[in-house]
Amino acid sequence: MTNSGEFVRGFTNYIILSILAKFDSYGYEMSKIIEYVSEQNIQLTEATLYTALKRLLLEGKIKSYTGKNKKGMNRRYYQITSNGKEELQSFRKDWVTIENTLSSLVGGNFEYKREN
Repeated sequence: MTNSGEFVRGFTNYIILSILAKFDSYGYEMSKIIEYVSEQNIQLTEATLYTALKRLLLEGKIKSYTGKNKKGMNRRYYQITSNGKEELQSFRKDWVTIENTLSSLVGGNFEYKREN
């Protein structure tokens, strides 16, 4: 899939929040999760990922702390806040409508009665 980052740009925050709703994580690990789940079809650039993380931090949707990964290396971990959980929950309520609408529009599976 070419330019996969462009396809998910509007959803990057929600992808990050969804990962952090499952467990605390660090940037590199999140990028690997996205690649794994998408079967290598979605790859966010480091700049896109860290810009989104910075924005979410400034908005109070996530917070960060320093911790050690399984190999004992220091990492900056991110954790979802209650504000972030509320944002994600609100988005998930709208997601079904968004998904169905995009599927109909992009797939050409819609009816429209034109006015003459």
